[in-house]
Amino acid sequence: MPTHEDRNRCHYVMAFIAETLRARNVVPTGLPHKAIVNTKLDKYTIPENMGVWVYQGIVCSNNKDWQNEREFKPERFIDSEGQYMTTRPKAYIPFGVGRRVCPGERLAIADLFLVLVRFLQLTQDYEIILDSNGGIDPNPDITDQLAPYPYKIKFHKR
Repeated sequence: MPTHEDRNRCHYVMAFIAETLRARNVVPTGLPHKAIVNTKLDKYTIPENMGVWVYQGIVCSNNKDWQNEREFKPERFIDSEGQYMTTRPKAYIPFGVGRRVCPGERLAIADLFLVLVRFLQLTQDYEIILDSNGGIDPNPDITDQLAPYPYKIKFHKR
């Protein structure tokens, strides 16, 4: 059984989780914020007490901050020595920003790790295939939709 301590040895698994959260943000709009003073951002003025939403989905997937942003590359979270980078880029904000960052981020990452590793352990004797017989194209490069398509997953014994 995987343990929380295993995260320090499973660098690629941690990078896979980080890249998954970057590529398909679970809550792309995050939580609402409020400007506490009149603020000028570029050519825009945000008045005091104005509600503000950060569209995290764009920040996590724009080409300004991410090279080849449409490619799924867990390696972007691995350093030159093969270690998972614990200090991530500023544009990596799947759990929000500022004082409203999700307080459950560490628990979520820890649980994602345990579930993913256990799933991989239990399915190592199977080939996992996305079924596209229902007219569903299993294309991960979908940008015009917030929710995933209802894929069917088939397991075939090796």
